[in-house]
Amino acid sequence: MEIKFVNYQYKTKNISFEIPKSSIIGVTGSQIDEFIPILCLKSLNKGQITVNNEKVNKDNIYEYKRRISYVDRDLNTHKNIIIDLFNEHIKRNNLTIKDPTKKIKDSLRIVGLSEDILTKDIYKLSSSEKKIIQFAIALLSNPNIIVLYEPFKCLDKHNEKKIIMLIQRLKEQFKKTIIIISDNSNILYKYTNEMIFIKNDDIFLTGPTNEVYLRVEYLKRNKFEIPDIIEFTHLAKKKKEVKIDYHKDVRDIIKDIYKHI
Repeated sequence: MEIKFVNYQYKTKNISFEIPKSSIIGVTGSQIDEFIPILCLKSLNKGQITVNNEKVNKDNIYEYKRRISYVDRDLNTHKNIIIDLFNEHIKRNNLTIKDPTKKIKDSLRIVGLSEDILTKDIYKLSSSEKKIIQFAIALLSNPNIIVLYEPFKCLDKHNEKKIIMLIQRLKEQFKKTIIIISDNSNILYKYTNEMIFIKNDDIFLTGPTNEVYLRVEYLKRNKFEIPDIIEFTHLAKKKKEVKIDYHKDVRDIIKDIYKHI
């Protein structure tokens, strides 16, 4: 599902950008949490939104909105048992599911969890297990787009890798579009295909991740965080005049260094 925003009203600005289908898109910048309702099609403002080249209006916005699932940075619930969490989501979002039990089990299977987890206490799970449960719940509506707000919060490197593998599987195998909203430039650079930078309630910069993050000085002047691997390479090229290329994996930089030094 491809979404295009053209001169769409966001606070005091008119913004234009697009969400390509079957991609992993990063969003970063100031007050990015306030940008979430735009990505989730929570309302219609002035301007134009098209989904797969069809104009979104008050008659069809609900249909498109239900194709988007949102995963918050924290799992906020009054429920204790995990099955109750799934049922609560189905009821609250008025999901029409022919066989809810089968759908819940299918969602768990996709994220690599056994149905045995349904009887467990949510507060006894690890941070990564809670996050994976959030993914499973998000899949109940069979969305085309999944919006993730700071999905790696409180995760160590091992569990961070597990979530990344899940995100990549959802994109590659199930053709989902994943939007990662985060201030973590290292994650965004390494794992996204496209980037959207926001500043002063406006779209500051968009483009392929491996291109826009190379505009190091421009991004730094505008107070955007630079990925560590880009910062290192930039300084090596600038200060030491080392002939190395920009890479997403530090092992490739090491190979370059051995090759040219």
